[in-house]
Amino acid sequence: MKHLNVYWTLATSLGIWFLFLHSPPILSERKVLYWNHENHTLETNDAPFLLHLIGSYVIYIICMLNTLYTPSCSTMTLIGGTAVVKARSMHVWMGRCAMIAGYMSFALGVYLAWGQHETPPLGFSVGITAGGIAQMYCQITGHYAICEYRRLKQLVHSLEHQEDDGQRQPSSLVELEDATDKMQNALHRHIYSMLAIFLLACGIPAGMRLSGDLSRGNGIANSILAMLVFASLVMMQRQMFRHFVHINEPEQREPGEDTTSHSTVETLFNSIDAAEGETLFSCKYRQPLLSNSG
Repeated sequence: MKHLNVYWTLATSLGIWFLFLHSPPILSERKVLYWNHENHTLETNDAPFLLHLIGSYVIYIICMLNTLYTPSCSTMTLIGGTAVVKARSMHVWMGRCAMIAGYMSFALGVYLAWGQHETPPLGFSVGITAGGIAQMYCQITGHYAICEYRRLKQLVHSLEHQEDDGQRQPSSLVELEDATDKMQNALHRHIYSMLAIFLLACGIPAGMRLSGDLSRGNGIANSILAMLVFASLVMMQRQMFRHFVHINEPEQREPGEDTTSHSTVETLFNSIDAAEGETLFSCKYRQPLLSNSG
């Protein structure tokens, strides 16, 4: 587990507390999901909100897993050691599920904020929608960046084969260097955007609930704690980004490997092939009102 560090542990602990300790009693009290003792069944009084929450839970949990198991990890062992699977395959498919769930969750969040007869207060609806749009921006940016990375990686491989075949021209060398730089930047943007979804889009709402619980109704204390939580999550996002981009670079290179034709981040994710180049998340994704549920 090369990505297991204090920042991932703190961010994941916050998410687990929010999803499984803080929110369930509140959701049960509001009868969003509760146990009917007469019929012995799980029931809901708000199906749209429940579906929205399911999407939000899926996204948050996959954020935790996909930042721990990236394509640069060779394998991952399932709970109990019952099976070993390729980390890249799990990462890609979990990312796809998260992206699809995210779009569903965002659409339902917009409906809940604006489409019902009894909508939340205007300030809340505006705020949650603005947060949703910001997260959609991260999602679209991250998805576009990884698609661009895959395209550029294929171009780099093609140009390298020209050199192997003795067909390289001076212009091809310039093109190779340019494509390599752009490939690195594209993967940088992808990693940064996906970490923003985990640490900021998912983490800040959870952190606000934590500061509210710790302050016990004291407005000043709550404001101070909220600012500390926000600053901590921003710092953690930057530190995790530096970890992904820089810390693993030396161990991914073979001794004496020529680094002139390999970008920092391509080396970091050298297990990604040109046909299956998705990393942190691989399709589309969004998570709104979980943010503000519970």
